[in-house]
Amino acid sequence: MPAISGARARLLIDGREVGYATGVNASEDITNVRVNVLGEIDSQEIVPTSRTVSVNCNFVRILNSSLGDQGAWVEGDTDAVLQFPDLTIQILDRVSGSNIWAIKGARCQTRNWTVDSGGIMSTNVSFEAIGMEDETPA
Repeated sequence: MPAISGARARLLIDGREVGYATGVNASEDITNVRVNVLGEIDSQEIVPTSRTVSVNCNFVRILNSSLGDQGAWVEGDTDAVLQFPDLTIQILDRVSGSNIWAIKGARCQTRNWTVDSGGIMSTNVSFEAIGMEDETPA
């Protein structure tokens, strides 16, 4: 079984390879609440109450090719933001074409950029999402 390396990974947003992706990280968190009662030192139960998913994608900024133009970021007025569709973010294995991760129901949250005298301009985009699945069919 080969390891999954950055050279094998492709980042797709809504089925499109977006810009020059240099990195992606995602997290899935389940919030648990302890049921503590009077007269007992130990919790009686731990109850899951929610799950959240967040994703951060790093890109090299390409001249005349904004993330908004590529469908990876919402641009415009209030109506544009409210009507912007949920996105699907995928990490695919470039060699086999198989889906490694699929993030469903992603919504734009934050974007920022960096440029310095010795480097190239990069953009970081973060998303909040509904769910994350691994090893799903492409």
